[in-house]
Amino acid sequence: MANIIVCIATCNRPQGLRRTLESLAAQQTQHHLEVLVADNDAARQEGLAVVEQLASQGYRWPVEALLVAERGIPLVRNALAAAALARPGVTHIAMLDDDEAASPGWIDAMADTAQRWEADVVGGAVLREMDSAIAPWAARHPLLAPKQRGQSGPVALVDSTANVLIAATALRAMGERPFDERMALTGGSDKQLFTRMQRAGFRFAWSEEAVVTELIPASRVTARWLLMRGYRVGMTDMMVERFHRGRLRALLGEAPRIVAGFLVGSLGAVATFDRGKRVERLGKLYRAAGKIAGLAGFHYEEYRKVHGA
Repeated sequence: MANIIVCIATCNRPQGLRRTLESLAAQQTQHHLEVLVADNDAARQEGLAVVEQLASQGYRWPVEALLVAERGIPLVRNALAAAALARPGVTHIAMLDDDEAASPGWIDAMADTAQRWEADVVGGAVLREMDSAIAPWAARHPLLAPKQRGQSGPVALVDSTANVLIAATALRAMGERPFDERMALTGGSDKQLFTRMQRAGFRFAWSEEAVVTELIPASRVTARWLLMRGYRVGMTDMMVERFHRGRLRALLGEAPRIVAGFLVGSLGAVATFDRGKRVERLGKLYRAAGKIAGLAGFHYEEYRKVHGA
């Protein structure tokens, strides 16, 4: 039986956090779970209040909350990692976002995949649920599609902590502050960590059965948000490349894709009257521009603004 600490970073999403915690309370599992929540809002501390209320009502699992006053996703994740790894007998660290709800068999599917494939890191499927009706053009956008791979098994890399299980021994091996705090509000510190782990020889797997559902607010279903998400992903992907390969090698490796992104994005966008296709094709241009920004050292802090409640 695994001893799993489920870690949740939260900021200004009390309703989402409650939904996440309620889904964990409904887990059908043979494993021992504990839950750690880190609130990154020193002013309102709404996450702490949610945890205190659920704990006072007899929450199913041992649950604890901590406050991380300085803003930044990797700072919060590092605080969670340190607290989780300090727990006696911990075998795995799981991470969920505070806008996700886990399916009842989620944690067992993650643990089963880790055991079957002898994986140090397991990623899982993410479905999308809109909190309001959206335009048909937006519903077709790839960034709003489910994150699935078709089947479970070994994979080269998992790139997100939105639904992940990490062996405690593997995370401990990555140092006291495994998440890169240079990426405080840009995003991408999860991919940076997993790229480091890949280079260190750790094994990755995917669980198609370990499903969580992300609730997407209306503010993230706009052309502007979708385009800027593409820009940010391009930027942080290139930051990771630059950290590991150096600026020149990263540029030489990505230059053809950057040029193609500008050409396909600009020409493709003017060649269609379909708004969905236009936004999707412009996204390639924005992603290419983001890669240039990442190479140059410019930072777009997408996570300075919190979407959803």
